[in-house]
Amino acid sequence: MQPDSQIDKKTPQTADEYISVVRILSSMINSSLDSMIIKVFTSEDEKLKELTRAAEVVETIASLRGDSGLFRDMRPKGLIEYQKEMYAIEDALREKLVGLGYKYPQRGI
Repeated sequence: MQPDSQIDKKTPQTADEYISVVRILSSMINSSLDSMIIKVFTSEDEKLKELTRAAEVVETIASLRGDSGLFRDMRPKGLIEYQKEMYAIEDALREKLVGLGYKYPQRGI
């Protein structure tokens, strides 16, 4: 089987499957952020690169929650039940990221 056909068959079909994906991915991101707490960086540039990459995956959670509409067409019915949980996960990951020294770019007005 080609990898592409495997990818096409893995989208969550129910709200429970979708939140499970969010929870698992969030747990992986959280563990990664935890490991950055004790990591010794060789330079500020290295730290900035790693924090920026971490911010990208944290923002993936925001996208899965629905902030950008990127996943709108695949969001299953009943997911609204998990919105508060997804917001809480997103906020906790962002707080940890900022605690590590990441600064979100300011948005233009």
